[in-house]
Amino acid sequence: MSPARPAALQRPSYIGRFFIGGSVVLLTLAYTFPMFWALSNSLKSYENLFSYPPTIFPQPLQWSNYSEAMTYQGFPFARFLLNTAQIALFSVTGTLVSSTLVAYSLARIRWRGRNLLLTFIILTMIIPGEVTITPRFMLFNRWGWIDTWLPLIVPNFFGSAFYIFLIRQYMMTIPIAMDESAIIDGANRLQTLVYVLLPQCRVILISVVVLALQDEWNAYLEPLIFINNMQLVPASVGLSYYSGMYQTQWHLVFAASTIVSAPIILLFILAQRYFVQGIVVTGVKG
Repeated sequence: MSPARPAALQRPSYIGRFFIGGSVVLLTLAYTFPMFWALSNSLKSYENLFSYPPTIFPQPLQWSNYSEAMTYQGFPFARFLLNTAQIALFSVTGTLVSSTLVAYSLARIRWRGRNLLLTFIILTMIIPGEVTITPRFMLFNRWGWIDTWLPLIVPNFFGSAFYIFLIRQYMMTIPIAMDESAIIDGANRLQTLVYVLLPQCRVILISVVVLALQDEWNAYLEPLIFINNMQLVPASVGLSYYSGMYQTQWHLVFAASTIVSAPIILLFILAQRYFVQGIVVTGVKG
């Protein structure tokens, strides 16, 4: 006869499971309703947006809002989206490469002061980006980088503290014996990283790509300050052009916001399995 399981390992009661399931449903509704409301408003006319009581399902559906949002007052909205995609592509690439190299050094190579450096890297995460925006502007202005994409792209090639920490934590879960075996077989450090570690770090690397792409896609403050040329601004700044001096075309704002948000939402849906697994595994070993 098998011994009784501890109380902590016993399955929750029906009431407990009902409470947990209900809580999950309520939280899901709370988080998804704003997205549903934005989608609903993007299909309403300007007058129906302010009707009372508000309508959840618009009638009729104003699909023309999307085409009008793309051509509103001659704003190059397609150019805004292309700018966002290009900035995000270069920025995410720089973040992924630099953060991976630094994380590999901190996780697998023994050298004096690496733990102290890791501590300083983690401490930089408590400094808000708004604190350094003024000195960065002065520096970039002296270098002639204002009104270019360089202030948005180049800093990402020097690593990100949060992503360095995530990748380093994941690499710590991989047995060091695999590195040693590769080195014995004649591989150098770079080959060990590329052919041994990176294939096993696919989960966390996909998570970093999703997080970094979301950050760059939604970035607003830095592009607003560093770029003044309308032909170079990303979509996050371009959305503000729908607000005029006397009136804001809210139905077009919702339509344009839906277009801008769709790629990130689709990416997260496709990569959510890797994203959740990568975030969970990083906490296994410190």
